[in-house]
Amino acid sequence: MKRFSLKYTLLTYRLDQLWFPLAFWAFFVILTLLLSNEEQDFNIARAYIGVAVPLIGGFMAAYAILDDPAIELRFATPIRAAQILFERTILIFIIQTVSALAFIVFALLSGVDFAPLGNALNLHLAWIVPTLTMIALGTFGAILGAQTMIGSFLVGLVWIIEVIIRDGMAVNNWKYAYIFMGILAPEHPDLIGNQVALFALSATFLFFTWLLLHKQERYI
Repeated sequence: MKRFSLKYTLLTYRLDQLWFPLAFWAFFVILTLLLSNEEQDFNIARAYIGVAVPLIGGFMAAYAILDDPAIELRFATPIRAAQILFERTILIFIIQTVSALAFIVFALLSGVDFAPLGNALNLHLAWIVPTLTMIALGTFGAILGAQTMIGSFLVGLVWIIEVIIRDGMAVNNWKYAYIFMGILAPEHPDLIGNQVALFALSATFLFFTWLLLHKQERYI
C-alpha cells in the first residue's frame, strides 16, 4: 500500500508544481547575470534562497493535498493521514531544496560571498527554517479552511507583512515569529531562539493539519 501511495503521489503530481519554482529560479539567475554587481548579487542571492524559496514552497503546499484530482478515491483507500501529509509536503521540500542548493552553487561560481550570513550551517538554516515554516503554514491554512485559496492567501499575507515590517519584527516581541530573520538579520542575538521557535511552530502547524485530515468528509 505504501508503494502504491508513493507511486500515486508521483503520477498525480502536477507539472506546474515543477515549472513554477523553475521559472522563479531562472528569473533570479538571469537577474544576477544582468546586474553583475558584487553587492547586488549577494542581495539577489539571499532574497531568492531565503525569501522567494519559502514563498514558493508555501504556495505549492497550499495546493499539495486538496488539489488532488482524485481526492475522493485517495481518502477511500486505507492510507493514514500522516502518510498523505508526509508524502505531499516532503516532495515540495525536496524540490525547494534542489532549487536553493542549485542557486547557491550558481551564486558561488558567480563570485557571491555568503560570509555575511555566517558559516555553512547558518547559511542553510537561513533558507531551510523559513521554507519549512511556510510549507507548514500553507498546508495548515488549506486544510483548516478546506480550500487551497485560503492556504495560499495566508502564506501570501504573512509573507508580505513580514517583508514590509521586517525591521519592526526583529526588535519587538514578534521576533520569535520573524520567519526571515536568518536571511535578513543574521547577526541578531536571538537568532537561535528564533529558529527553534519557528521549528516548533512548523511542527505545531503540521500536527494540527494531521488532526484535521482525519475529518476527510470536509474535503470531499
